[in-house]
Amino acid sequence: MYNVLLVDDEPRTIDALERNIDWRKCGIRKVFKACGMAEAIRYVDQEKIEIMICDIEMPGGNGIQLLEWFRKNHRQINCIFLTCHPEFDYMRKAIQLRCYDYILKPIRYEEFVRVLTGLIGKMELSDGVIEMTSARDWEKNTPETILKAPLSDEKRDVELEVKKYVREHLVDNITVSDIAGALHFNPQYLMRTFKKKTDMSIVEYITSTRLELAKKILEETNLSIQEIAHMVGYSDYAYFTRVFKKETGYSPSYFRTKKRD
Repeated sequence: MYNVLLVDDEPRTIDALERNIDWRKCGIRKVFKACGMAEAIRYVDQEKIEIMICDIEMPGGNGIQLLEWFRKNHRQINCIFLTCHPEFDYMRKAIQLRCYDYILKPIRYEEFVRVLTGLIGKMELSDGVIEMTSARDWEKNTPETILKAPLSDEKRDVELEVKKYVREHLVDNITVSDIAGALHFNPQYLMRTFKKKTDMSIVEYITSTRLELAKKILEETNLSIQEIAHMVGYSDYAYFTRVFKKETGYSPSYFRTKKRD
């Protein structure tokens, strides 16, 4: 189980959130509460906190600045943002800082639980991979196995590593060569293994992930199509529109209208 920190300059908001969520059922051990950036930093310095639920618009240091501080100071924390008015610059920066997701206020608790449990599921999967890797590292250094070769690519979770890289670099111009270089894989091996595990190519996965995020932003915000295109990694607005229509059957603007009717 994990610890969570709720950060909002409106105490009523975090008190209501604390009361209305079955935290233990979601996988949360303990809930901490902070009313601003300085208090949140103190909690993270003093307690083992893995997840932060944070309002973006706060005086004395907004949520983006807080997450940026954690990233610069190497604090390993997962973040879900809360916001009343999603702005393009905020959301783009949140993606660059590897924020897991954002939720619009007023908070719909059913949606909140869905997003939180999704994050925890990914954290548990990642922790499991780390534990397996640590166990292998220990084993290969015992006297009986000291002469064994280092872990080969076949021992690594290609699917997990590729998906994590794509999520963290979604706004960038990602290529298979970039991923292979960053993860130290042979490009052909990487493409073949990912396809075998997921039944889709890496390029198809990148496109699918970008379009899923684009659909979410279209449904939940009034940002322009061009802004959304840039947020999900498409510098060419016309190309984004063509890809979106090819995959969904609708133009982005019609998709937004259809979902809201």
